[in-house]
Amino acid sequence: MTRERPLRHDRRRLTRRQALGAGLLAASSPALAACFNGGTGADEDAVYDQPSGDIPDEFKDRQRVVFWSNWTSHNAEVLQRNVDAFHEAQDDIFCEIQIFEGYDNVESKLAASLQAQQVPDIAVLSDVVWNRFYLNEALEPLTGYFDDSFSTEAFHEQFITEGTVKGDVWWVPFGRSTPLFYFNRDIFADVGLPDRAPETYEELREWGLELKGYRANGTDVAMRAYAGTDDWYFQGSTWAFGGGYSDGLDLLLTAEETIAALEYDRKFIHEDGLGYLASDTSGDFISGVAATLTQSTGSLTGIDEAAEFEYGCGFLPQQVTTGVPTGGGGLSILRYASEQRKQAAWEVLKFLCTGDATVDWTLGTGYLPTTTDALESDEVRHRAEENPNYQVALDQLEIAQGPDIVRRYVPECVPEAITAIEAVYSGGSDAESTLTAMQETLEPAIDRIRPLYEERVEG
Repeated sequence: MTRERPLRHDRRRLTRRQALGAGLLAASSPALAACFNGGTGADEDAVYDQPSGDIPDEFKDRQRVVFWSNWTSHNAEVLQRNVDAFHEAQDDIFCEIQIFEGYDNVESKLAASLQAQQVPDIAVLSDVVWNRFYLNEALEPLTGYFDDSFSTEAFHEQFITEGTVKGDVWWVPFGRSTPLFYFNRDIFADVGLPDRAPETYEELREWGLELKGYRANGTDVAMRAYAGTDDWYFQGSTWAFGGGYSDGLDLLLTAEETIAALEYDRKFIHEDGLGYLASDTSGDFISGVAATLTQSTGSLTGIDEAAEFEYGCGFLPQQVTTGVPTGGGGLSILRYASEQRKQAAWEVLKFLCTGDATVDWTLGTGYLPTTTDALESDEVRHRAEENPNYQVALDQLEIAQGPDIVRRYVPECVPEAITAIEAVYSGGSDAESTLTAMQETLEPAIDRIRPLYEERVEG
């Protein structure tokens, strides 16, 4: 029987801060290849120039820190608000935020800047990017900067561990997340599904078959909208099915468990007709075109503001085991900044990761609290009590894990994974042959990175 209920649309207009102008465009792929496969080749005592910018007259006598950020729109405003508070709290340092939209653009520009011997002082790097700059000795070891007033114990243990290699901290957590399973409680109730997230991927499929035929405003409602441009979610499902991208640098893409994860998606979309490749998964969920969504915890605030229906959150489905990847960004200080710039950058980093600033960032963005100040604050506790979905995000962190080594250290991995999953999601390509081709493509890239990895990570 066809069941109709009206769709509700999000009418908000989101503003977006403009990125920097033409002089700061992202680098081309040759610069990336030069950085990631050959190293910067710079002397360890070299000092690179600071990027140009503007210093307001009121701060012209202060030490300037250049902060390269990926965040735009609302999150950019929250970050700027906290940097403004830093300016009010002291008289010695001015921090200029320069914005490149998205992690990829920060990565590209930083790779090119290293070749040009010019670096910012702080950069926001994603969980699958900072490792590559570490391999090429572009990051400053931070362990020696910590003291009794601000130690590594200021951070959630799992997150600070993810930024640590060979006993040194290179990347501090800031804007971290995991995916959550979002579901439209109104649609679930109409269909007669339980008021919870499915426990397994097989249960998700069974519920999708029950949903099949449900219509809203004359449109079929799918169980799930897939994001083909981000393999982060697929990393988690490979674990849930017992596979993965790699064990160390040894690829697992052709393991039957990994193939089973992608084959599940192929059948879900192309045989069962329960999902589709979407250009805007969050928008489709908010408008009611998709009944469920796998999306970052960092999207909680935006979805909460936009959704005009009751929604719930749960852990990601399991299959033979759990599969929850951590993600998001962190802060690194660049090695080739001057000592004075690096020390000033540390003061900025310290301010943003302590006290009111870290609480405001957590609550203002919806990212997971990464510091003890945020985790133990009355404000974050109140948020979790007020919004059970936020508590789900905190609870799921206990079973989350960082990305597989190949996804972290081999720059070709993510674009090849996106190509693979889009071929399956969109065209229904065979899962086994698609993953076999991906593995064959990545093997030479792994061979190139292996000596440096063995020296800098395992040695």
